[in-house]
Amino acid sequence: MDSTAYDPAADGWHIVTPSGLPAVADPLWQRGAEYGFAARPDHANGRGVVHGGILATFMDHTLGLIVRAATGGGINLATIQLDLHYLAAAKPGQFLVGAGEITRQTRSVVFVRGTLRAGETAVIAATGIWKLLAPPR
Repeated sequence: MDSTAYDPAADGWHIVTPSGLPAVADPLWQRGAEYGFAARPDHANGRGVVHGGILATFMDHTLGLIVRAATGGGINLATIQLDLHYLAAAKPGQFLVGAGEITRQTRSVVFVRGTLRAGETAVIAATGIWKLLAPPR
């Protein structure tokens, strides 16, 4: 969906503050268990599509938020593995939506998978492992 014509707030999305994302990817939007961001022209690479590093940053953060929600939010986390499969290009002006699910959880690690979509188009498929650290002090 074209973010220049799309108003996330009108569609039930709200801005997460603070987002925890680097400023380059803010603002972070949330609707239920989905997270979104509007791809801007400054996210583009030399080919005019959203830079893979921006997409990777957003996907890492989204899956981390899913793990945080599944573990109650009171534990610090660290990404220990993130595998990304780039499926399609994202373009500036699109509103990108990330979602995922926990596939396995032990006492110390959480396995998660998810997708990043632009409308109906899957842009990234991802899997990852997050380490559960000590609660914050």
